Amino acid sequence: MSSRYEGLSAKEADDLMIGIINLLVSDAMDEARSMTQEEWDERDAAHLPHYFASAIFYAVKNRLREAP
Repeated sequence: MSSRYEGLSAKEADDLMIGIINLLVSDAMDEARSMTQEEWDERDAAHLPHYFASAIFYAVKNRLREAP
């Protein structure tokens, strides 16, 4: 299995990692925006911060492990 960072410079790999994080955050924000007030009120308040923190953690961890 090849690394998504294979063949990239360090700057290009960093830019890719930032783009991946941006897509994850944008997706979560779109989901939140599409929720009704009732769905939002029933949502676990800790879910989104945990989701963002986990997504960023794993994106950075994968970037460090697969660094060019």
